Amino acid sequence: SSFRGARPPYLRTMPDVTMTEAEYKAFSDRAEHAEKQLALLTRRIESAEKLISGSEKKGKQAAGTADPAVAKALKIMKDDTIKRLSALKKSMVKAQEYTKKVEEERDALKTENEKLQYRVKHLKRSMEEAEKKSS
Repeated sequence: SSFRGARPPYLRTMPDVTMTEAEYKAFSDRAEHAEKQLALLTRRIESAEKLISGSEKKGKQAAGTADPAVAKALKIMKDDTIKRLSALKKSMVKAQEYTKKVEEERDALKTENEKLQYRVKHLKRSMEEAEKKSS
């Protein structure tokens, strides 16, 4: 199945999902990139929070936050960023769950394939022996 749809793959409800190695690699690369971005944004927010809380504790306002409107705008930006990070984290969790499910399905299919190949091998051997006995 292809993942080039408008909806992300973890939202699809397809009972027989398969993923090629290339598709898995691309999916994994995107997930790693999103995790790095999430970590970077989290560090930036924590740094900004330390600066804001540090200036508030000292009874001073940081340069650029002397204006209450600017402080309010910074708080709105912070809240919006936190909401976006939360949504991104939820999306990452769903994507990781989907990836785990696909990996489990892949492993189950590999095991089933190995069992079937074993059966085919022995059926061929039995047929060859039966042909030799009948000739």
